[in-house]
Amino acid sequence: MARTKAQPVHSRRINASEHLIRLAAIDVGSNSIHMIVAQADVDGSITTLWRNKEMVGLGRGSFPSHRLSQRLMDMAMESLWRCAESARRRQCEKIVAVATSAVREAENGGDFIERVRRELGLNLRVISAREEARLIYLGVRQVTDLKNGPNFIIDIGGGSTEFIVGDQQKAVLLESRKLGAARMTAQYIKSDPVDARDLKRLLAHYDEVLTPLCEQIAHLKPMRTIGTSGTLESLAAMCNGRSNSSGRHNGEHAEAPIIEVDRLKRLVAELIESRSKDREKMRGLDTQRHDQIMAGAILVNEVFRRVGIKRLQIAGGALREGILIDYLERKLPDLIIRREVPDPRRRSVLDLARRCGWFAPHAEQVARLTGLLFDQLKPQHKLGVKPRELIEYGALLHDIGWHIHKSGHHKHSQYLILHGDLRGFSTEETAAIACIARYHRKSTPNDDHEIYADLSSEMKKTVRIGSALLRIADGMDRSHCRVITGLKVKARNKRLEVLIEGRGDAELDIWGARRKMDYLAELFDRTISFEQVKR
Repeated sequence: MARTKAQPVHSRRINASEHLIRLAAIDVGSNSIHMIVAQADVDGSITTLWRNKEMVGLGRGSFPSHRLSQRLMDMAMESLWRCAESARRRQCEKIVAVATSAVREAENGGDFIERVRRELGLNLRVISAREEARLIYLGVRQVTDLKNGPNFIIDIGGGSTEFIVGDQQKAVLLESRKLGAARMTAQYIKSDPVDARDLKRLLAHYDEVLTPLCEQIAHLKPMRTIGTSGTLESLAAMCNGRSNSSGRHNGEHAEAPIIEVDRLKRLVAELIESRSKDREKMRGLDTQRHDQIMAGAILVNEVFRRVGIKRLQIAGGALREGILIDYLERKLPDLIIRREVPDPRRRSVLDLARRCGWFAPHAEQVARLTGLLFDQLKPQHKLGVKPRELIEYGALLHDIGWHIHKSGHHKHSQYLILHGDLRGFSTEETAAIACIARYHRKSTPNDDHEIYADLSSEMKKTVRIGSALLRIADGMDRSHCRVITGLKVKARNKRLEVLIEGRGDAELDIWGARRKMDYLAELFDRTISFEQVKR
């Protein structure tokens, strides 16, 4: 298949409601590559918009050899390319991709991850077995009510099987065993139909691994058993004599498929006697699973017997949903800002401020006073809306250099702004914001300083006016108590009179403003006075 190199997906605005985020989650499993596209809100709600699954079989042959074959890696790359393109067409802001046991255990798994990054621009993260179990729990909890007592959750993958017990609040057991259907088939089923000796060896292995684990599960007294994975979906379809299409693929509100113990026993007996060509014709069985389904069915039957399970319900959520829930929980502060601050440039500034541990009350007060001074003095400086925005952002970030050290913090602020990954700004705009913050104390803008010298003449003017206003505004919150509530500037010949309104005595803040007024007086060639208006 001819294709062009995909470009990395970066965060950007979408046309949906400003507090929503559209995400894609990709699960690179041993049997298949799954992907979902969902829209999420800051309240944790997720609406699935699209699903796709391709049976690549990346782990086929890798479990005995511990190496991914070149042919299957090529197939996986093509599948991931299609996933990335689908995410872009659906305007996803972020693709979160994880890989499980096949890549985790392969000697050349690192080569595959690097190739995905280099050719597709995707960051494929390998997760541990326990992390896989935790994410599956999050995914099931998202779509299934787990309130009424502990629930036993089982997920049968190609390489591993996850065993989870938990309720709506937490998981009390998160275990993973190397009992995936593809792995067990490769290791134990060597004949068609299965040889009695191979079957005995498989059952002995299940007995060794499952007995202590199932005793632990039974001791927790789960009220219900929930299953998730393609293997269990196929078994549910086969037990119920219908085509293999789970409720979650055809509609989130469809009746959940089930597996009942008596039907499962009859199915296992039929599978043990069957040949591969017979299984290909069985109703409900995904044709690409016909070689693995026997090992998976016997595993489920053994778990049923040991734990005392009578009925298993297929869940509408799995690892992919868990990936999204986990991402949203980690990004919740960003999403809250998204809802409260729809403008992406301002949001990026506030994100940098938060990362640098800013003192928000002082920074916001100084930015507000800077804006008031800018508006009152517009006849003098004649700057427009765009310069005002940059000056405000410089004011918001003027003190973030304290994150590095109090000494020379204005220079540290400049450095952090320049290297803070401010999104949505040109290089020159970022430099101007950094210079405004840098010149809020001590030296004034100077062409001996390289960053300032490289600015255009228009941007230099923005820095000069902005830093002069910021100096005064910073002084006007000398107390850090936000005493000053408003101001008005009167221009009289060669004099600027700043009339200040405040809560109580603003003398300390007026003193701070007077100490920092010289640069603005120089720029406007006027004397400046400050006076508090008494109410």
